Amino acid sequence: MIKLVTLPVFEIVDNLPKDFSVLDIGGSSAPFKRANQIIDIVPWSGVHLDKAKGYGETLFNKNSYTQFDICSREKWPFADKEFDYSVCSHVLEDIRDPLWVCSEIIRTSKAGYIEIPSRLYETTFGVEVKKLAGSTHHRWVIDLYEEKLRFTFKYMHIHSKTVNKNRRTFNRENPEMYLRLEWSEKFNYFENWLNSGKEIFEFYLNKPISEKQKWAIYRDTQDRPLIIRWLAYIKNTYYEKYR
Repeated sequence: MIKLVTLPVFEIVDNLPKDFSVLDIGGSSAPFKRANQIIDIVPWSGVHLDKAKGYGETLFNKNSYTQFDICSREKWPFADKEFDYSVCSHVLEDIRDPLWVCSEIIRTSKAGYIEIPSRLYETTFGVEVKKLAGSTHHRWVIDLYEEKLRFTFKYMHIHSKTVNKNRRTFNRENPEMYLRLEWSEKFNYFENWLNSGKEIFEFYLNKPISEKQKWAIYRDTQDRPLIIRWLAYIKNTYYEKYR
């Protein structure tokens, strides 16, 4: 089961029972002090201890740090349900294989917390660059769809204002910019595989479109001379129709 939560992550993590074993997944850049173990691809020397988050003393150390490629498709070096709780904060959107990581999160943990940028965040222009949407290094648009984590590859069309109609201004403090989730036992997830330009357009527009509308988008987004774009549009919407 997975659900949205409104409590700040520190209020959740720092109030876990003292005897809970806690795993921080991919937390080297800003680890949680409450974590007993951390797993990340960077070496211990790359852990930003000065940016450790939370209250009280840091519970992890060099001996409880595991340098490991979490996307390697190899089982993490932990037993099934070894941890009472895990934290995966702002990691899934960055990595090459979040589906594998989700499977290992569930295998190694009894429950946990996941935080990711929301679909609103990833479609908002000006987060980092004025004319680009979301964070430029993120690979996935992630949302909660029918109580499942849905991973959609961040196709380049998200940066086109013809396809991406979000005109919200970025506000880092807006809670809608993030998904804060708690899960227990297990949760469901899937890749939203989009197999055509039309499917990609419909995902970003969040509505079905006709073939004619599809070709109008191609016309408006292609970097070709205007006359060539219009000729291609006419060919694909009129000539093909009556051929």
